[in-house]
Amino acid sequence: MGFWHADILEIRKKYSFKDMKQILDANGIVNVEVEWLLDWFCTDARKAASDEIRALLLEAAEVLRARHIKIADLGNDCADVARMTEAFAPLCRQAAERGTNILFEMLPAQYSRAPSLDQVLNITRGSGARNGGIMLDNLHLLRIGISADEIARKLTARDLIGVEINDGTLAMPVHFQDSVVNKRLLPGDGEFDIAAFLQALWSVGYDGPIGVEVLNEYIRKWDLKTAATEAFAKTQRVVEAARQAKSAAGVS
Repeated sequence: MGFWHADILEIRKKYSFKDMKQILDANGIVNVEVEWLLDWFCTDARKAASDEIRALLLEAAEVLRARHIKIADLGNDCADVARMTEAFAPLCRQAAERGTNILFEMLPAQYSRAPSLDQVLNITRGSGARNGGIMLDNLHLLRIGISADEIARKLTARDLIGVEINDGTLAMPVHFQDSVVNKRLLPGDGEFDIAAFLQALWSVGYDGPIGVEVLNEYIRKWDLKTAATEAFAKTQRVVEAARQAKSAAGVS
């Protein structure tokens, strides 16, 4: 279960982090992530606001026992790969002190200055941080043009990985940003080859949770029970089909 930084601030008006952890435990929710930290590489006026969110997410991750904090470089107009690598290392050290990891989410070139596996791996591996890794969203990888084969070739069992899936159309949308924040589909409802994506990750040793990130203007209108039930059922079918196909092909 993911917690967005703005939602955390709102929730904290009513519940403490300890209260939140008790609610999660009571409902059997063990896989938690907190997000989104931006501008973590900035040295200008944006740093102060980013540092406030950093402190919030670090505290949340520690108390909620989150698997990771998700970060990105959306809106990055000042930092190249070398600068981000330099800034990534101390962030990972702070996270390690609180028992969590940092995952850098790959984004397309429209949003990021590191829109390739090579660039992001240079950041995560180059930092030397054992708790720093990469978040892979199949939508973003598809729009970047990263294939399942490239994933299998370039990632290793030593790389810390996070996974998010959703579905959609293969054709590049006319209104790109709207497609990202309002038009994603539940797994199995679109044209993406989710099975190939998952099989590539499994082939390099990934055995962690599979997140579902579906930003959709219509699903936002559903009640929580319907959204959770539909997302779980459809994701389960897609993941199980991918596992069965992998077994049938004799892939280890």
